[in-house]
Amino acid sequence: MKKFKYRLEPLLKAKEHIEKEKQKQHALALNQVFSQQRELSHLDQRQQGTFELQRQNMCGSLSMADMLVYARYILKLKRELLAGRELLRALERTERGKLDALLEASKERKIYEKLKEHRQEQFYRLVESLATKETDEAALNSFRLKARR
Repeated sequence: MKKFKYRLEPLLKAKEHIEKEKQKQHALALNQVFSQQRELSHLDQRQQGTFELQRQNMCGSLSMADMLVYARYILKLKRELLAGRELLRALERTERGKLDALLEASKERKIYEKLKEHRQEQFYRLVESLATKETDEAALNSFRLKARR
C-alpha cells in the first residue's frame, strides 16, 4: 500500500517558515511599542514630580533663576512627551502593519493546510474504495469457486 505524500509539502513548510518570521517581526514591533509606552510613562512621572517639587518650593521664597530652571525643564519634558507620542503613533502603525502581514501569512499557510487535509481525505477514501473492491473481488471469486464445486 502506498503512503500518502503531499506534493506541496515544501511549499507548506515555506509558508510556515514565513509565518514564523512574521510572528518574530510582529513581536519585535510590539516590544518597541511597549518600550515606548514605558518611556512615555516615565517622562510623565518625571513631569508630575517636577510640578510637585515646584509647588512645594513656591510656598517659600523662590528666585527668578529657579523659576526659569523649572520652566525650561518642564518645557523640555513637554517636547520630549510630544516627540515620544509621535514616535509611539508611528510604532503603533508599524505594529499594525506587521500584524496585518502576520494575519495574511497565517491565512496563506491555512489554505495549504486545508488543501493538504482535503487531498489526504481523498487519498484515504480512494484507499478504502480499493480495499472494498479487493474484498468484494475476493468474496466473488470465493463464491464462484464454491459454485463450481
